[in-house]
Amino acid sequence: MICHLYEAPKFLIFTSDVPALFYYSHIPVIFIAIFVGLFVYLSNKKSLLNKLFLVLLVVFSGWPLLNLLAWTSVNGGLLTFLWPLFGVFLGLTALVSIYFTSVLVGQRDISFKTKLLLSLLAIPLFLLAASNQGVSGFDLTACDALAYEGGIYRFYYNFLGVLAFVWNLVLLIRGYRVSEKAHKKQILYIGTGIEFFIGIFFFVVSYAIYLKNDGMLPDSSLEMYGLLGVLIFILFTTYSIVRFKAFNIRVATPFVLVGGLWVLIVSLLFLRNSEAAQVIILATLVLVTVSGWVLSKSVRKEIKHREQIERFAQKLRIANARLKELDKQKTEFVSIASHQLKSPLTAISGYSSMLKDGDFGVLPEGAKEPVERIYASARSMAESIEEYLNVSMIEAGSMKFSPTDFNLRTEVEHICNDLSVVAMKKGLLLYFKTSLASRAVVNADLGKIKQSIHNLISNAIKYTDKGKITVTIYDDLREKRIFVEVEDTGIGMTKNTLYNLFQKFERAENASRIDTQGVGLGLYVAYRLVESMGGSITAHSAGAGMGSKFIVELPLVM
Repeated sequence: MICHLYEAPKFLIFTSDVPALFYYSHIPVIFIAIFVGLFVYLSNKKSLLNKLFLVLLVVFSGWPLLNLLAWTSVNGGLLTFLWPLFGVFLGLTALVSIYFTSVLVGQRDISFKTKLLLSLLAIPLFLLAASNQGVSGFDLTACDALAYEGGIYRFYYNFLGVLAFVWNLVLLIRGYRVSEKAHKKQILYIGTGIEFFIGIFFFVVSYAIYLKNDGMLPDSSLEMYGLLGVLIFILFTTYSIVRFKAFNIRVATPFVLVGGLWVLIVSLLFLRNSEAAQVIILATLVLVTVSGWVLSKSVRKEIKHREQIERFAQKLRIANARLKELDKQKTEFVSIASHQLKSPLTAISGYSSMLKDGDFGVLPEGAKEPVERIYASARSMAESIEEYLNVSMIEAGSMKFSPTDFNLRTEVEHICNDLSVVAMKKGLLLYFKTSLASRAVVNADLGKIKQSIHNLISNAIKYTDKGKITVTIYDDLREKRIFVEVEDTGIGMTKNTLYNLFQKFERAENASRIDTQGVGLGLYVAYRLVESMGGSITAHSAGAGMGSKFIVELPLVM
């Protein structure tokens, strides 16, 4: 079934039996829609909104592609097969636009009920398209099936267009009222674009078809102007991308403009009428001029921003160098000051201990408590100075390690035995458990490992008011790792505390309520020491008031 009154197309779609601006209105629209849709999708493949944007433009592009075939093909069988698909693409464009607008406004996926409703609205499209409503005959003289399309089918897909226009409008108005300022701009521009798109597309296409059927127009060439709506939509969307970073795209203005201009200029190749070419070339010239001005303005703006960034970067480099110098001086000062303080404190601690133990004779009853306080204060200050010294040596890179093989289980048990007395004084229980399949031998600096684990268990006792502290040592032969786990029933930690816990001078938010003397260096020192010996320390807590757990991990000597 061939329409012999018309010229057969070349390369499937090229023939002289079409309106002058036909190719210019169809081919550029398809290319621009697919180009922008793919660009947005590839910029952020995981975003649902970006995916829906691509799907919307691809579904829409199906209609002008079908229209190209319908205007140029002379194969009646092919046209009869393709004709019912016009309504399918129109209806799906309307339904996908609702889905897209819902996600744009709500910034999340739609509910299952809404998806089900949209799916139910799509089902009649396919049922009607497959029936006589889709197409019931073919006109060989006009080489189309326009007059044989069912009224119910035509009414339904146009109804979906009106529904989408109204539905989207309600969503956009509601979303604009409740959204934040930045998102409002995106809703305003992209929403305005999609309403122009749906409104112009459905109104003009339907208007052209009805006028053709009523004999008021010789053909439905008016419908090609209905494709302009998608260009308005893409224009508003592109502006939102450039101006408001819509779709989470960080894109330079020149890239968007050059891509659009390339499509416009290449599309001039499809003009076959010289008079039409003059009109379109003039219009394209105006667009190129305006776009060139915007492009040059954008380039100047980007150059200015780059120069500002370079100036700021230079200032930051100078400030950073100064800060490093100050940090170095601070570390040296702390190291010198700590060493100067350590010697007299050692003397104070030693002599007070001797006085307390009666090495200089029996102390009067009233002097015992003051001497005990002097000794305890000197020990506490000595420990703090030791921490400052460790920090200064760690940061200066002068910390020295003396690795040796030793049994970690034995050393941890000794630490627990020493600290069990401290725990009992607070009414706490200190448990020591093992679950080992190896000899528990590690190669590390014995003194520094003991110091780190001692700090962890001491902290657990210090920040636990009641309950128990459980110290467990276990290993993993496959990974060749050994673990020391210190778990308490104490004050616990928030997520924010856990995030910053191993930084200098960082303490739990509720730590000062129990220990007013701590400065937040113990965990930092322990973390850096263990890390320097190939291990790690991790902290865990279910929340404030729910206890804490610290896990020391070290390489196991097999």
